[in-house]
Amino acid sequence: MSRMSLRRLLGTTAAAGAFALGMVGAGQAADVTKARLENADKEPQNWITTFQNYSSHRFSRLNQINRDNVKNLKVAFSVPLSTGLVGRDATQLEMPPMVDDGFMYIDDAAGVFYKLDVRSGTMGKTVWRTDVTVAKDLVARSRGGALWGSNFYHNLADGRVVAINTTSGEVVWDKQIARVKHPKGSNVSVEREGFTAAPLAVDGRILVGNSKGDAGTNGWLAAVNAADGKEMWRTYTIPGPGEFGHDTWKDDHNAWKTGGAALWTTGSYDVDLKTTIWGAAQPVPMFDPEFRPGDNLYSNSAIGYDIDTGKIKWYFQYTPNESWDYDEQGVHMLVDAPFQGSPRKMVVHFGRNGFYYQLDRTNGNFLTAAQYVEKVTWTAGIDPKTGKPLEYDPKRALQTYIPATRFARADTAPKQACPALEGGVRWQPYAYNPDKRHAYLGGEDGCQTLQIVPAITLPDGAIDEKGRRKPGTASTQNLRGLHTITDVTTGQVKTRKWVPYSNRSGMLATSGGLVFTATIDGTIMALNDDTLDVLWSFNSGIPTKGPVVSYSVGGKQFIAIAAGSPGPGGAAWPELKDMIQGAMLYVFAL
Repeated sequence: MSRMSLRRLLGTTAAAGAFALGMVGAGQAADVTKARLENADKEPQNWITTFQNYSSHRFSRLNQINRDNVKNLKVAFSVPLSTGLVGRDATQLEMPPMVDDGFMYIDDAAGVFYKLDVRSGTMGKTVWRTDVTVAKDLVARSRGGALWGSNFYHNLADGRVVAINTTSGEVVWDKQIARVKHPKGSNVSVEREGFTAAPLAVDGRILVGNSKGDAGTNGWLAAVNAADGKEMWRTYTIPGPGEFGHDTWKDDHNAWKTGGAALWTTGSYDVDLKTTIWGAAQPVPMFDPEFRPGDNLYSNSAIGYDIDTGKIKWYFQYTPNESWDYDEQGVHMLVDAPFQGSPRKMVVHFGRNGFYYQLDRTNGNFLTAAQYVEKVTWTAGIDPKTGKPLEYDPKRALQTYIPATRFARADTAPKQACPALEGGVRWQPYAYNPDKRHAYLGGEDGCQTLQIVPAITLPDGAIDEKGRRKPGTASTQNLRGLHTITDVTTGQVKTRKWVPYSNRSGMLATSGGLVFTATIDGTIMALNDDTLDVLWSFNSGIPTKGPVVSYSVGGKQFIAIAAGSPGPGGAAWPELKDMIQGAMLYVFAL
């Protein structure tokens, strides 16, 4: 018997050292097709794309678990994902489990992928486990994968994208997409590129975005062919010489080459408009606007891309020349609803800067904004006509905003600004109930104090690593969790409730009148979707940042979440400083 034949017999993968377990009776679900993904709402028993549907609604039509009986919710089974902790202090499980016809796909954030048979409802039986080998010195973090055809796709911290056959667990292809010099890029610090946003499968393409802007790279979105991993197009979020927007980098030392504007949260997709909408992060260096005068396009922007060509169709920049790390890379949810008396196709976005926005998704035009955190001090408000901060002056290369809360090189002492560095929300996904037309946020609230050190350009165009934040002067004050409800027909916040610990898990809304979420101390909870009152809770004992999902098997509804992240203790919550690290999939049922 040949070596390759032996590998196939054992279920191993030559390309990446994978191995499969329990292949007998594994079962095979139907291929995940274009039609299925475009109609994901019609399969409430499954969870086949990162944010539940292309509009990123995270809304489940399942209602077996409801307000009346949620108090009886109990652990149905759990599955350790502790492989992610081997050789590491912690693993960041920020992914939603994917479920298709009773089979679950999940990873340990460190390059090990699992297919679990969850049809029994009482255990998650490993069908196969595939290790694609990610270096131990990289941060273990995952925000999920994508299903297309008969493959499960994932992009990795080291810039690779892999396709794994969902039946066998074998690696179909493994391509180095990031960390490769590209003719459209500045190619400065390219070796620091990598992925954290889950890929998005659209019409035979796997969309992936460079997430490592903070490392002094330029953000970009690329489409790779789902069949073979070949790159189809790539669009950079920092325009190069000769491109529209390049003149918004008004420095004299080519700051655009390391300008940031990373994509580290998965985008949404409008099937009819053939437009995918992603949020771009802050400019780099993040706290030193004097290093990079100008509006710094396309940082802090919502960007609409043509799915066929990658061409930017429209953009809306939230905060030009920003300096608080209020990057707007977060979820951009697509909502069709009446607004001010007329039906509108909208983009809904909770900004890290403390404001909630609604945009027209056909052209990116601003519709409305409202403050949703308790305190904002960096601006006096949002201009109701332009959507820009009230102090914004398009004639200025260097914005002043409110000088008392604007970090500057001349500062002789730290300054305080609100919201906190964490913002009102970062990557964690929100939810939308289309029946009630309510958007639900799980985030955080607080303030930050900081003093900057001026960034320095190195001879090769990279940024000196010391030009980030001054040691010992960065801190957060009064950080706590925040839950809100916004009425998308008015753009106004209806309900706000604070909880003791930050919510970095996001929200899941259901037809059972519930919102499921979790806070960083490991508390998983169900809320009344009208009042946000807690109706049920369970403490996992593990710091938790994973989004909750719901699925059903044999007519029975389940709630699932992955628990695992670095401990949240320290100055914000000293009582949590000794929390034990862990990595566990929890599944609940009545």
